[in-house]
Amino acid sequence: MRIVQVTPFFDPHAGGVESHVRTLARAFAHQGHEVTVVTSRYSPELPVEEVDDGFRIVRAKTAGVAFKTPVDYGTGRTVRDLAADVVHLHYPPPLTSFFASRALHARNVPVCLTYHCDLYLEGVGRLLTGVYQRTFLPSTLRSVRQVIVHTRSYGVTSAGLRGLPLEIIPSVVDLDWFRPGLPSEDLRRELRLEGNRVLVFTGRLVPHKGVDVILEALRELPSDVVLVVIGAGPHLPHLVAEARRRGVVDRVRFCQGVSDDDLPRYLALGQAFVFPSQNRLEGFGLAAVEAMAMGLPVVVADVPGVREVIDDGREGVLVEPLIATDLAAKLRSLLDDPALARRMGAAARRRAEERYGLATVTGQLLRLYERLRAAG
Repeated sequence: MRIVQVTPFFDPHAGGVESHVRTLARAFAHQGHEVTVVTSRYSPELPVEEVDDGFRIVRAKTAGVAFKTPVDYGTGRTVRDLAADVVHLHYPPPLTSFFASRALHARNVPVCLTYHCDLYLEGVGRLLTGVYQRTFLPSTLRSVRQVIVHTRSYGVTSAGLRGLPLEIIPSVVDLDWFRPGLPSEDLRRELRLEGNRVLVFTGRLVPHKGVDVILEALRELPSDVVLVVIGAGPHLPHLVAEARRRGVVDRVRFCQGVSDDDLPRYLALGQAFVFPSQNRLEGFGLAAVEAMAMGLPVVVADVPGVREVIDDGREGVLVEPLIATDLAAKLRSLLDDPALARRMGAAARRRAEERYGLATVTGQLLRLYERLRAAG
């Protein structure tokens, strides 16, 4: 099958949507499908076209990036000229899927769209978000044959999706890459973690990820508990300052520049994974699923989408968003009961194998693609 995945950003830009699309593209290509990823050329230094791990990447003409959104007007022309049996759009940021869906309207090719999360911008961006959601978003959603969401709880609570029929297909994790038992002794020594109990967080360092709440919770945990923060982003200087202000800077390791290849080794450092994202920019929590695949119990915020990744008390625990005291109490219950943490970690790995593995998720998507093609 000729599969085209359309995503606003792609490597070397890092994020959950980018990881999701890369994993799918690689898996489909290895299964023998012809895969093209169409994305923005958000930097003039990026090549227009390249081949990576069996699939093709084509970067469309882009006027720039405004409010974290590539203005990739060339996406429409690019997808219009590609031979495809199915086109799979990924939203947000918003303009890429709008340009692509408008160009594909006249073509007899099935188009689906994964709605990863609601659009959310602060300041003047909030006004632009409102304009976009009243104008461009409805036409984009009407032009696709199927809207996909990763969890039912997120889809039914999204104002932008109200009344639409939704296909529930989760995000995906490579279970061979993220797996329990990876050696971490050398890294543990390098990060000065010997003799400590370790919490791990990974994600882009932006306000909605809730790392501030983890830092506050750390104050209430014993002094041998250390937090490893894996990721980079504009919020990093603020977080370093907050760790210092709260008196826990010596118990936090900020690890920037960790590659996708090295990420599993860093996750293997932890006794538990903590992920207290705070708003609707987090529609699923792929980072939590990657930690589950590593066999870690996960502590996640009780918000739509993310809460559905686990069963509370089985693979991990849910915590009240923004409440550091609740987060600290739940973390302490895991750290003080290693047997419980091991049971939850083993259950987390089983759930990842049952629901989020490559074979499971790509199988669901391929069945959807075939159904859309058969519908004509």
